[in-house]
Amino acid sequence: MQYIKYLKESIKYLYDLKKYILFSLYIFVIAIFSGYIFAQSHPAETLMFIEEIKSIFVFEKEPTLLQLFFFIFENNVSKLFIILLLGIFAGLIPFFSVFINGLVLGVFAQVVSIEISWPFFFVGIIPHGIIELPVLIVSSAIGIRIGKVAIYSLFSKKESFKRELIKALKFFVLILIPLLFVAALIEAFITTALLEMV
Repeated sequence: MQYIKYLKESIKYLYDLKKYILFSLYIFVIAIFSGYIFAQSHPAETLMFIEEIKSIFVFEKEPTLLQLFFFIFENNVSKLFIILLLGIFAGLIPFFSVFINGLVLGVFAQVVSIEISWPFFFVGIIPHGIIELPVLIVSSAIGIRIGKVAIYSLFSKKESFKRELIKALKFFVLILIPLLFVAALIEAFITTALLEMV
């Protein structure tokens, strides 16, 4: 019952974040196109970039689907939690984070569409991305807002940084972490199965 009540509060919180969410989405979309164009124009540098990204996710041995799920879930939660908290530095880290994620997605879109196919790319992104990408954008929006409140609170007592941070952390724990849990389940158990079929 309490959680349902909080869901209603969360809708209002998201509405208050509307301009930050739209800004983060705008940056994300620009970054996707920038990454795609960069990959087209600089194939050699793109290949090196892809190899560096792959090296981050190298496992000593082939993980089970359950291990893959825990890895994805832990990685996403810790990454987005840090992005959100580091918003205190004028919102710069969340801004650059959403841009870099969009850039990487654009690069992968170009490379995968050329080397394999567009269906393979979309199947690899859409099932879990339909949850994970909005969570990324909202987390970045929250971080940017925290940065704004942190700056304003230095000059005005009307802006309460502590209150804003508590609201953000509560939303992250009660709304975004469960969504990341579902997204990780989909990516580990459904996306991998679909990619084998394409």
